[in-house]
Amino acid sequence: MSTKKAEKEAERLLVAARAAVDEAERAVKKLDKRSRKAAEELSARLEQAAKDAKKAVKRTEKTARTAAAQADAVSSGGVAATPSSGIPTFHGLRDRAKAQGIQGYSRMNKAQLLHALGEG
Repeated sequence: MSTKKAEKEAERLLVAARAAVDEAERAVKKLDKRSRKAAEELSARLEQAAKDAKKAVKRTEKTARTAAAQADAVSSGGVAATPSSGIPTFHGLRDRAKAQGIQGYSRMNKAQLLHALGEG
């Protein structure tokens, strides 16, 4: 091969290599955009999960406080009541009926439990 042909071939290969490099750079940018978008979506989902977890913790704490109040009421001999109304709860009544050995308490509704406990 002559020197001119070799130079032209080298130049053609160099142009092809530059085009390949440019194409690779475009592909990287496209992947980078996709990666950023995926990261943003994951971040948003993580933030939502954190909010949901905080809500769940608050619900659990509220349930625990209510359960502790009901347990205190039952242990002090009273009927477990809802914190704001003073009305006995169904589960508190069932617990008292079970403790007193009332037959069939598990099939009774709230009114029947109150009557069986002598409160209705």
